[in-house]
Amino acid sequence: MNTALFTLYLGVLKRVARTAVLSPFDAHERNRLGELYALYSPPAAASLLPEDPYKLPKTDILELSNLDKNLTLQGVNECGFGHVTEFEVKVISQIVSQLQPRCMFEIGTFQGRTTLNMALNSPEDARIITLDLPPADLNNTQMQIEKTEEMYVQKSESGERFKGHPQAYKITQVFGDSATFDYSPYHNRMDLVFIDGSHAYEYLLSDTENALKLVRKGGTILWHDYTNWEGVRRALNDYYLSGNLTFRKLRHIGGTSIAILTVE
Repeated sequence: MNTALFTLYLGVLKRVARTAVLSPFDAHERNRLGELYALYSPPAAASLLPEDPYKLPKTDILELSNLDKNLTLQGVNECGFGHVTEFEVKVISQIVSQLQPRCMFEIGTFQGRTTLNMALNSPEDARIITLDLPPADLNNTQMQIEKTEEMYVQKSESGERFKGHPQAYKITQVFGDSATFDYSPYHNRMDLVFIDGSHAYEYLLSDTENALKLVRKGGTILWHDYTNWEGVRRALNDYYLSGNLTFRKLRHIGGTSIAILTVE
């Protein structure tokens, strides 16, 4: 080894040693140590990187609609387990306000908070059919619901948020298992379908297939809990990745757990 090369190696070694020794006490040297590590450490193998579980492309409410600052909202802040979030109520209400659907179907009523806010922002002649599983049928569903969902079924009253409200005339409650309910009177009539029933994978598939029969061409389907429940996420990912052209424009609304599809 010639003298110049030896001197270069020795200088590099001394600099690295100084950085390593001083880094616990000197922020500048710590930064240099981090830079050296990043420069010389081998890149992580692709197989070791975590896989993104969310396959749907993202959109946002700004892309979906012209924002209406005059939304009519009620009980938005009154949320908890089983409810859509405050922001999600506003997003759904915004979509309703923009689309002005006259026929809507909701799978999963719960307390009726979302139902009421859809009614508040829809045309005066709009009609909402909202389907809920009665507690008496909890152990007789066609498919297994998630164990943690039982508390949402075992409630004292379904749709309590809209009972007695002036907008309740728009809302019709129906009851039954969403997997066996007779949807045929409503086929091809709905401008908007909102799916927020059981979050089990098999139920998501069933509810989605029924929603496709309910919605008219050009209508919209919304799903809640894409980012919250594994069954919902897996079902919607599978639809999107299936190659089925029906789902090619399926999108996740950023900042929410809502997925949206306009049926062409």
